[in-house]
Amino acid sequence: MTPALLIECGAAETKAALVAGGEIVRFFFAPARGDEGLPRRLEAGDIVLGRIKKSAPALGGAIVDAGVGDALLPVKRDAAIIEGSAAVFRVTRPPLGDKGAVLSADWRKRLPHALALEIAKAEGAPRMLSAGFDSVVLIALQAQIFAPAPIVLDRYEAAAALSAAGFSASVDERAVDAAGIEDAIAPALEPEASLGGGARMLFSETPGGAVVDIDAGSAANDSRKPNDRLNAIAAAHLFPELSRRGIGGRVIVDFLPPSSAAARRALLQMLESPSATLYERRSGKLAPDGLFDLTAPRRDFSLLERASEASADGALIPGRRARLDWAARRAVAALERRLRRQPRQRFSLEAGAEILRYLETQPQWRARAIERHGARFDFRLKERTPRSFDVVEF
Repeated sequence: MTPALLIECGAAETKAALVAGGEIVRFFFAPARGDEGLPRRLEAGDIVLGRIKKSAPALGGAIVDAGVGDALLPVKRDAAIIEGSAAVFRVTRPPLGDKGAVLSADWRKRLPHALALEIAKAEGAPRMLSAGFDSVVLIALQAQIFAPAPIVLDRYEAAAALSAAGFSASVDERAVDAAGIEDAIAPALEPEASLGGGARMLFSETPGGAVVDIDAGSAANDSRKPNDRLNAIAAAHLFPELSRRGIGGRVIVDFLPPSSAAARRALLQMLESPSATLYERRSGKLAPDGLFDLTAPRRDFSLLERASEASADGALIPGRRARLDWAARRAVAALERRLRRQPRQRFSLEAGAEILRYLETQPQWRARAIERHGARFDFRLKERTPRSFDVVEF
């Protein structure tokens, strides 16, 4: 199962999907090409020039001024830490919650030689060196942390930017469009995933991981041993769903009680199958009642963390609502998808005042969409559920 990284260069956002076995198993996001100079937070894969502030033996490393906040550099117990020294580091985990970013001194790993040579020349004040990189290069750096894969893009000028940085890539606009990256994002944000026949997986994210409940629903009456059959289906879907949602940390999965000790062993064997190796994890125990635990590296924001923020109303899920910048990017992506797939039709992006005001602050998005698709669209105010939108023909 050889994965591929498909990159879509949108007017408002550059996004990518890691595709394995014909399904999307991971999303990656970066600014739109041309917006790389705008302020942003640290992401996994970013390269920084940092300065060591002090040793932090209680944390197993040193505190580094990364130019956009302090970060932790894990070091071996006997390693020398020279306070005040500057060096290049790669971000292996961005700031999550109240925890700062985590860095690695092994920043050259998998980097093209020419790009590494250029980065090694950096000097001066601590800063994010990758802030000036083309967005498709940023995506490539992010993806390397999870699973290096052949790169396919939808635009030739983006492939040229990757080539200039030393990455190999091919251009196949149809393949990128057929992958349906944008179409797959919304289902991955839903708190449940269907297992067929009324059965479903219910996801509840926590600050340190997630709880997943396997609900038989009406499928409980479909066979003599419904628990074992549904558990097998759930096991096949579990790791792709966790990976797609970007969930790491401690994960508790409440399977249905296996019918026997043999059924429990068979389920555990499925959960430890090499076919799920793209979702790196350390499995725990599978209890007789079906409770299973695992621990996965938490190296990035989950998809839900990227898309939402705490809120008492307008909820994406209870207690959270879509981030305004996220909603605006999804709106433009939905508009572009329709414009691309129906090249002779005109469309209106209907959205609430919040989204339209945000789009006014990003006029370059409209300009890029017009350049690529022509002036076949307009923006219209239509109050609806907060931070929602629709694309309609006119």
